[in-house]
Parts: sequence; structure tokens; C-alpha cells
Amino acid sequence: MFCPKCGTQVSENDHYCPTCGEVLGARAKKQDLSDHTAIFEPEDIERTRILSALCYFNFIFIIIALLLEPNSKFLRYHINQSILLTVFGFICGLAAIVPFIGWVASAVGAIMAVVFTIMGIVRSVKGQAKDLPIIGKYVIVNYD
Repeated sequence: MFCPKCGTQVSENDHYCPTCGEVLGARAKKQDLSDHTAIFEPEDIERTRILSALCYFNFIFIIIALLLEPNSKFLRYHINQSILLTVFGFICGLAAIVPFIGWVASAVGAIMAVVFTIMGIVRSVKGQAKDLPIIGKYVIVNYD
């Protein structure tokens, strides 16, 4: 929870902000740390959102996207998410080596990868930069 006035992190039991004295309660809000949309320029988002969505389909699109828009931070964010998704899929495929438990884990992972891919495509087309569940918080390609 964060103070709505000064942004200081507070516990759910606090009635007043320890920094500014603001009355807390229903006004205190939870901050979504997985949403990075605000750090990108709106023009960059609008220019590269479709190209960003294509990166989730195939690694070739990542290379093409980097050649077409090498300075786009929004595009690099989604390239990072796509590469993380590729690594996740590879690890799930490796799990299939182990009989029975590995097969189940691999199947569940494959379903998760499909769902995460759809989430990434939809978010990039909408111009959002939200981390994918479980895997999205890691950085392979720097987008800052």
C-alpha cells in the first residue's frame, strides 16, 4: 500500500502516513509494479505497437523489428518479454524428458506459454507495457 498524497509505502494497518500525516484507509492504493507503460513516449508506443505484437510470433520478427526500429524502447520492452517467453517454452520442453511428471509439467507449461503469448500480443496492440505473469519481471534486453 502507498500513501495517495506522498507515495510513501505504508502497511495496511496504518491509519496515518508516517511521512506526511495523510489520513489513510480506503484512499490508500496498491501500486501496480508490473505496469511500465508510463515510462514510454506515447509516439513510440503508437509507432511500434503492431511491430511489438509481431515479435511474439517468431524470433525472425524480433530481428526484423530491431532492424526497423533499433531505438524504440517500447519495442525493446516487448522483445524482452518475447525472449523470456521463448526461454520459458524451451524450459517447459526440456521438462518433457522426465517421464510422467515432466510430461504433465511440460503440457501445463505449454498451455501457460500460449496464454502468455496471447496476453503479450493483446497488451502490445493496446499500447501497454505490463509484465507477463511469473516470467515478465526479468530483463534480458535492456529497454531503459
